[in-house]
Order: sequence, then structure tokens, then C-alpha cells
Amino acid sequence: MNDAYSIDKNSSEFLGVIKVVFRSAIKEFPKISIGFAFLAIISALLFTIGPKILQQIIDAIIARTDLKEFWSLFIFYGLCLLFGAVCKFGAQKTSFYIATQIEDNWRYLGLDHYYNLYLAWHDKHDSGEVGSKIDKGGSAVFVVIFELFGNNLLVSFITIIFIIAYTFWILPSFGWWLIAPLPIYVIVTFFISRKIAKGQAHLNYLAETSNRALYDGVGNVRTVKAFGKEGYEKEYYAKKWSGYHTFEYRVEKLFFIQDFIQTTIEITTRTALLIYCVFAAFKGYITVGQVILLINYQQMTFSPLAQLNQLFTRLRRNAKKVSRLFNIISESDKLKDKPDSVQIARLNKEILIKNVNFVYAGNIAALHNINLKIPAGTTTALVGKSGAGKSTFALLLMRFYDPEQGTITFDGINLRDIKRSSLRDQMTWIPQDVSLFNRTIKENIAYGIKNASQKVIEDAAKLAHAHEFILQTPKGYNSIIGERGVKLSGGQRQRLAIARALLKNPGVLIMDESTSHLDSETEKAISESIQNLRHKTTQIIIAHRLSTILHADQIVVFDKGKVLAVGKHKELLKNKIYKKLYDLQFHRKE
Repeated sequence: MNDAYSIDKNSSEFLGVIKVVFRSAIKEFPKISIGFAFLAIISALLFTIGPKILQQIIDAIIARTDLKEFWSLFIFYGLCLLFGAVCKFGAQKTSFYIATQIEDNWRYLGLDHYYNLYLAWHDKHDSGEVGSKIDKGGSAVFVVIFELFGNNLLVSFITIIFIIAYTFWILPSFGWWLIAPLPIYVIVTFFISRKIAKGQAHLNYLAETSNRALYDGVGNVRTVKAFGKEGYEKEYYAKKWSGYHTFEYRVEKLFFIQDFIQTTIEITTRTALLIYCVFAAFKGYITVGQVILLINYQQMTFSPLAQLNQLFTRLRRNAKKVSRLFNIISESDKLKDKPDSVQIARLNKEILIKNVNFVYAGNIAALHNINLKIPAGTTTALVGKSGAGKSTFALLLMRFYDPEQGTITFDGINLRDIKRSSLRDQMTWIPQDVSLFNRTIKENIAYGIKNASQKVIEDAAKLAHAHEFILQTPKGYNSIIGERGVKLSGGQRQRLAIARALLKNPGVLIMDESTSHLDSETEKAISESIQNLRHKTTQIIIAHRLSTILHADQIVVFDKGKVLAVGKHKELLKNKIYKKLYDLQFHRKE
């Protein structure tokens, strides 16, 4: 990771978030950042000079100076304001560009890290919620940069520095009137904004809870309708959302208190300065033009201070969202490739499993002392009751998890020593719960192969007996299939998943109940297509229907996370568990 985007243990704190975000902006765009600072300083300088010229114009009017002498002042005054505005606009646009680019970089970094995290981490986190954190965190990065760099705030604060310095230079006793509101504003804003930030954090939690209830019901609409729970789901969501609004009113009350106190400070200080200036003018200490100058300067100092009312709260709120993105990026990848990880070629000899034990999070034992050899080019079938450990075994082969004990080797190389991308290039897994994208049929089938031709895609679809139903869809291979393939039947989704796997032509093909939703005729046809790949690819088939795996070179019987027997069909008929499965499916009696 680039040093500009590195995160330490303090990065989730408010100041830590600000530091990391700004460091990434300055290091990523050093020249543009310098250009922004230059524009901001020039703009602030011109805005400071503008009121001084106005003061000279006013004093010249009172002194009834010759009209000809005004033209240079008018021109200079107009140019100051014009070029000041142009520089201010340029600084704002520059900061907008930096903010969008850094936002994108953090978004992509978060998404890349999310995809590469190990499966056990994903098992413990809701994908929709994590996606929301990446999205909102990226948007919050933009807000943090643009609120401080851009949005005219930094220009205004540089202007304050110039104004106060210049006022102390020309009228030292009046400079304190401009400084006096600063600490009061900052203290009030700091303490109240802390309470608002805490309230906003709880509001975010309530919003997430409400959204989770909403999306959970919407995502299970068929179940809702099947049980006639439409009204219940509405009330369930309404209860969560009304709780959000109830607490929101309390937070808004804090905003009102903050606004009221700051407005009181502003009005009181401005009135006091005006009174002081009037008396000073009557005494002859300052001119009328200087009175207008001081009032002008004070108004210019109040402008950015007034923005602090919302700024600190927005920054804290968005810094919290950024910290959630940082938390995802800072998660360690326990299955990360080693520096010396190797690339592998197509399976040539065997996959060897030695003394493998595996335990899921929560100490749920799944596999016990598994020993098995899977020769290259053979078909291995895994059978047993649900929960026997077959799918877990397949996930270990794909290295979605690492065994607690024991080793799995691919042509003699430990899976831990193989680059994950290389291993996945040589293996394809078809899960029982098929996952498809809300994209075209063509994109779904060609997902594993870049730039696959139409002919190759159609050939894979034909092998999976999907070509005919694809042509019957509204746009054929260009038809969008909906979220998770909702526009297709279960069997159609499985056939697309099989086509996607066959198109990749993997060295190792793992099928986990991948024909469970198919009718017997289609299942038989697809099984025959896959059998034609025998000795061309290594097949590992998990199946409940024994009729589909009787041809296997070896059948492995799983029970309670253990391998009870390994052999061919006829040999295993002597095994009690296998024979019971066989008799139940073929309606045989003892």
C-alpha cells in the first residue's frame, strides 16, 4: 500500500482520520495542493485589501477630494474583488478535483481489500452493511477534504489571519475586538459539537438498524407474501424508523442551542464594536472610513466562524464514516499470499490431503483427521448426510479457509505456498446456492474468461443445456437476469453456473450439488456432458443423488466430519452408511 494511504492504530480517531485523509491528498497531488494554497493566499490577500480601498474612497468623499482622483481607487477596488473572486473560485475548483480523486482512491482501496479478505471474515459480516460503509466512507472522504480545503472555508480563515494582522498593524487597540469572539466561538462550537457528534453517531446506528429492517423485508418479499406478513413488515420498519425520528429531534435541539449562542455572540460583539467605533470617531481617533473598514473586517471574520456551527459537526459525523472505511481496510487478511508464493500450472499428479482438521468460528468442529488422495484426471464423488463435512472439504480445496491442522498439497505444493489467484485459475467451484450477477446472460457465463467470444460462450451454454432457454429470453444472451438471477428459475440459474464453469475449462472442477434443481432428464444430459470431460479435468462432485456419481473413479463416504470409506460403487455397497443411502434412493429393501 502507498504510504499516503497507510493506516495506524490512531487512524480511527477524529484527528487521526483528518490527518490520514489530508496526508493522502497532499502526497498524491503535491503540485496541485501547492497551487491550491497559492490561490487561497492570493485570494485572501486581495479580499483583505478590498475593504481598505473602500475606506480610502469613503474618507476621500468626506474630504471632498477631486473626482478625478477616485478613478484609480474605483479601478483598483474592482480589480481586487474580481481577481480575489477568481482565485477563490479557482481554489474551490482545485479542491473539488483533489477531493473527488482521493475519494475514488479510498473507495477502490476499500473495495479491493474487502474482496481479498478471507471467507471467515465475510461469514461474520453483512455484505450489504459493509458495502454501505465503503460507499458512505468514500463519500465522507470527499466531504472532509472539500469542507476544509475547498468550499471557501480555508480561504476565509487565511483572510481572517491577514485581517487581524493588518488591523493590529494600523489600529492596534481595535485588533482585540476582532480576536475576542474567536475563542468563545471555538469553545462553544467544540463542546456542543461533541454532544451533537455523539448524538449523530447514535442516529447513524438507528439509521443502519432501520435500513437493515427495510432491506431484510424487501429482499424476502416472496416469504413475506407467502405468510401474509405485509402489514407486519411495514409496522416492524415503522417502529424502527419512528425511533430514529424521535432521537433526531433531540439532536436538532442541540443544533438550535448552538445556533442561538453563536448568533448572540455575533450580535453582541458587533454592536459593541460599532458603539466603540462611533465614540472613537467622535473623539477623532479614527476616520469614518476606518469605522466602515473595521465593521467590514469584523463581518468577514464572522463569516467563517458562523460556518463552524455546522462544520465541526459535519466533520465529526463524516470522520466517523471514514473511520468505518478505515476499519475495513485495516482488517488483516489471514490468508494473504506470502512474499514467496508460487504460481502453479494445471494439475498433473494429485491433490493430497493429510491429517486435515478444521473448526469453524465458535469451535464448531467440521472435519476430523481427513486423509485422501485425488489423482489428476479422475472423478471423485463425495457422499453422505447433510452436515457431514462435504462442502467444507470443498471450500478447503479452494483455500477459502485453511485447515487448523494438517496439509493440502497441489502437485506436492502446500496450498498455503500458492498464490491464491493462481490456485483459483486452476480450480472452478459450482456451489449449491448459485450466485449470479444482475447483468446479461452473456456476462454471467463469460465471468471467468476475459474477452470470451460469442461462439465459445454459446458452446459452453450448449454443454450445460442452457442454450435453448437462453434464446427464448427477450434479448437472448443480452438479457438482464435480475438480482441474483431472480428472473430465472432455479434450474436455469444452475445451468448458467455450470456453463460459466465449463467455459473456464478448469484443471479441477468442484460441483457442490450443482444439479439439485434440475429435472432428471436435464440432469442426466448435463452429467453425460461432464462425463465427456473425464481424464481431461479433475472432477470433485458432491451429490445426494447417487445415480449421478456411480461412474466415479472413487466415492468418498463422509459422516460427522470424518471419512468412513473410499472406493468404487460396488466396493462400497459393503459399507453400511453407503448401502443405506443407496437403498433409500433406489427403493431397495434389505
